Order: sequence, then structure tokens, then C-alpha cells
Amino acid sequence: MRRILCFGDSNTYGYSPVDGQRYGDDINWPGVLDRLLGDKFEVINEGKNGRTVAFDDPYKEGCNGMSDIEACIEDHEPLDLVIIMLGTNDLKVYFDASPQIIAENLRKMCKAVQTKTDARIILASPALLGDQIEFSPLHLEFGRTQVDYSFELAPYFEKVAKEIGAEFIDLAMVAMSSDVDCLHLMPEEHAKVAQAMRDKVLWMFREELAREEREEEARRRAEEEARLREEKEREERLRAAEAERVAAEEEARLREEKEREERLRAAEAERMAAEEEARLREEKEREEAERDAEEGARLRLQAILKAAEKEAVKAKVQEAEGLNSDFVQGNGMGEAEQEAAGTAESLGAVGGSASSEKEKMLSGKLYICDAALRTEATEARKITAVYNQTTNVEISKRTELLTRLFKKVGKTPYIEPPFRCDYGSNITVGDEFYANFDCIMLDCANIKIGDHVFFGPKVNIYTACHPIYAPVRNQQLEYAKEVTIGDDVWIGGNVTINPGVHIGNNVVIGSGSVITSDIPDGVVAAGNPCRILRRISEADKKYWEEQMAQIR
Repeated sequence: MRRILCFGDSNTYGYSPVDGQRYGDDINWPGVLDRLLGDKFEVINEGKNGRTVAFDDPYKEGCNGMSDIEACIEDHEPLDLVIIMLGTNDLKVYFDASPQIIAENLRKMCKAVQTKTDARIILASPALLGDQIEFSPLHLEFGRTQVDYSFELAPYFEKVAKEIGAEFIDLAMVAMSSDVDCLHLMPEEHAKVAQAMRDKVLWMFREELAREEREEEARRRAEEEARLREEKEREERLRAAEAERVAAEEEARLREEKEREERLRAAEAERMAAEEEARLREEKEREEAERDAEEGARLRLQAILKAAEKEAVKAKVQEAEGLNSDFVQGNGMGEAEQEAAGTAESLGAVGGSASSEKEKMLSGKLYICDAALRTEATEARKITAVYNQTTNVEISKRTELLTRLFKKVGKTPYIEPPFRCDYGSNITVGDEFYANFDCIMLDCANIKIGDHVFFGPKVNIYTACHPIYAPVRNQQLEYAKEVTIGDDVWIGGNVTINPGVHIGNNVVIGSGSVITSDIPDGVVAAGNPCRILRRISEADKKYWEEQMAQIR
């Protein structure tokens, strides 16, 4: 089992900014890391509240990390890895230490570690100080300069790591300080740190783990081969026993079958003898019946012949006496034939109505821009051409044109010309919507914008999509995904919003951002691709209300 020492300050210790208590091992990042790494690693938490790299804090005794790092290593040897996550407390105002000084002290600490143990080292640059810390309960220890310094620690720490042969991880890219005190981590941020540390540790020990996995696999294969051999031998013994049993059963079956066949043959012989006796008896009776029938027929024929002779004699006598017999022959009526035929056939017309291309477009299916869509797009071009020629004094005319162009318009919309869209009829804007110059909305799908939403210049909203597979794309087929923007949103200049994006309420988007995925409520986000920088907190509200009060 590999042993990992986590040497750090209160964010390693697990200090909760909410109640000042210590998070349990199920929440603090060393405890979570221990669970994530499994039974091949043991993680030791040596975090201490207020610990510095090399400064003696006048308000907290025993917090100089340089003084206790060697003793800590001795207590926990042997070690395979030391993770050092320090530097935040060294930024305190009364130390007056620059990032360069803190990094140099950290170099000395790493050298001390390397003289004490052969364990590998990970230097972790801590999370950034919250930009409102100067208004937090910690404002006497950290000010605006310290916030700026926290941004500069990572490059210096990374340089130290390279020079001493250690690994480096920038936790500012992983976790954010809490809004409570702008310094300590909330439980979800501890989980992110643990996951990032897990990935780094597994990468560092990848070769050893792979070798152990191969050895384990070889052992499993050997055990499996032994099990298969034993299974084969057992099966052979079972087959032999089964063959003996089957042979005995077959012998008994054949003996029983022979006896049964002999009984059947004897019974069949008796049956056939009885049937033959019955057949002969029946044959004898039939022959006797046939003889009786032939004799009766012969006697009846004789009687008929005698009667015929008597009739012939009688006829001759009548002819001789000149008597004639009249015969009357009646003809039957001719049969009248009548033929009637009729056919009836009913033909039902079956008609199928496919969805229109616009219905397909708005439902997210593949569609082709047909004549109806082109006509609608042409009408939108005419309206936007007129709109883009209006002046700033024609406010009512602009509102009337937007009402004709858009699907739905709230109170007092204002868009600086020039403005471009595909159809306009798929765009909905709420109250007090504002868009600066050069706004483009490709509304092949619905675009829904809430109340009090402001756009900087050159904000582009795209709903149109094209198939990745070229043979389908070359058929002029395309599709679209809906875009929605909530209430109270500010979007800076040159921002691109891609198809299918949903932006929540109370959001600020930095200029130049490319938004490719959903943005939740209440955050500041920026970048390409756009990512969340921080939450919009109560401290922001207080600060800006104070700023507004000063100008009144």
C-alpha cells in the first residue's frame, strides 16, 4: 500500500466557513481522496489551520510549516508521496510577502522534504482569494493586493515544481473559494479538489499500477488455469461416473425392452390368430350370403320372364282383334333462361399530408428552405432594411416595425441599427430589451428573451445547425435548436450564443465569450468556451448598492 502525506493549511484540515467546525473525512478533500484511490493507497491528513510556508504568525503560534515538516515526515515514514498545499496564509497583510518570496520559501521546504525522504512531491497552488474578501470578516488579514497576489502564485509555484522535479497542480482551475469568507472551500469544492488530486496521483503512479495490474492479471490467469485444470479433472471423473451409470441404465433398458418386445410379440400373435379366425368366419358367412342372393336373383328373373311371356301373348291377341291402343305423350315446357349481372366498385382516395418545412424547422427536424420559407425571409429582409434606415428620433416607428417583425415584443424595446435576422417571427423579447449595434439573430428555431436583458454590440445568436455528415449536408438539409435567455441578463460585446443554449436568470456574460453549453442562474461567466467564473453573491449586491447610494 502506498502512503500519501497531505501537508497543508485550513483547506487541507477541512475548516468549514459556515460554522468554523471541521469537515469529516467524508467531506474534506484528503478523506475523499483516500476513498477515491481505494485500497492501494493510504492518505494521511496533516492540515493545520493558519499554517504558512515559512512565517511565524504573531497571532497564531506553531503555524510555521518549515518548523514542523521534517518532524511530520518522520512521524509518518515510510512515504511514497507528499502533497504540499500552502501559500494562502503567507499572503496575509502583516507578512508583506510577494508571490516570489512565498515561492522561494516553498523551494526551501521542498529541498528539506527531499533530504528527509525519497517520496515524490506534488506542489498544489491554492484556490484564489474571493474578490470580495476585503469586505469579509477576514478584511484585516487580506486586502485587494492579496487578492491580486493570489492570481500570481500559480506561475511561481509551477516554476519551483519544474526546478525540483516535482509535479504541479493549479487548484484555482479546479475549485473556487466560498462566498461566505472568500477563503475557505465549501463541500462541493473539496470534492472537486479530491477528484483532481486523484487524477494527478494515478497519472504519477501509472507505470507502477500498470505493472501491478499485469502481475495481478498473471496471478489471476494462473489461478484461473489451475481452477480450469481442477474443473477439467472433476468433469472427467463426473463423465466417467456418468458413462458407467448410463451403460448400466442402457443394459437394464435393453433387457427390459427385450422382455417387453417378447410380451408384445406374444400378444400380437394371439391378436393375429384371433383376427384370422374372425376373418375366416366372416368370409364363410359372406360366401353363404352371396350364394343365397344369387339364388334369389335367379328365381326373380324366372318370374319376370314368365310375366313377359304372358304380356306378349296378350298383345298378340289384342292386335288380332283390331284393338289399338292410344298413347298420349306430353311435352314439358321449355325452360326460360335469364342472365343478370352487375358489378359495384368503391374507390377510396387515401391522402397523406406531410408536415410543412416550417413545422419541421421549428420542431428541430431536418428541413429544406422551400419557397414559403424564402418568401417569409424576404419579407423579414424588407422590414429590417426599413428599420436600419430609421434615425434615433423615430422611436415609435422602430417600435412599430419590431412589433410587425417579432413574434412577441414587451414594453419599450430598443435595438440599435443595424440589426439582422432570418425570419423575425420566431423571436420573443420581454420588457425593456436593449441590443447595441450589429446584433444578429438567426431565428430558424425559437429565440426567447426575458425581461431586462441588455446586449452589448455585435452579439450573435445562432439557432441554425447543419449535419456533420457531408452527404446529408450536401442535400441542403439543415435543422435548428431553440435558444432561451432568462430575466435580468447582461451580455457583453462580441458574444456568440450557439444553438440549443439556455441562459438562466441574473447572469453576466463577459465580452468575446463563445457560449456552447447552458449557463445556470446567478453567475458570472466568460471565455471560449464560456465557463463559470464565480457566483453573484450578497457581497456584490451590498457593494453596488453602496456605489449607487454615493451618486444620489
